[in-house]
Amino acid sequence: MNDIIGIAWYNDESTYRKALAIFADSKDMPATYEDWKTLVERELEEVKWIGNIAIRADIDPETFINWCNLHGVRPDGHGRTAFVNHVELEYRKTGKGTVIE
Repeated sequence: MNDIIGIAWYNDESTYRKALAIFADSKDMPATYEDWKTLVERELEEVKWIGNIAIRADIDPETFINWCNLHGVRPDGHGRTAFVNHVELEYRKTGKGTVIE
């Protein structure tokens, strides 16, 4: 069976910039949206090559910060991982989510 791999996803440059502004670890993130896209495209190639399924974990900055507060995590790498894991679990339970083709 293929594994489900969640990918933190930013819909556009504006969303990415807003997300960087709220992340406690923004210095550890790619500097630009284009840099992020390049990194994710490489990651997606590997996920698909192995035969896994990639699921988008859309990060909307306002919704994400509220989710972090509700779940007691910081808006950083740990918080992003927890959010992505949450999206993966929901996909496994319900089959609802956006598969990255």
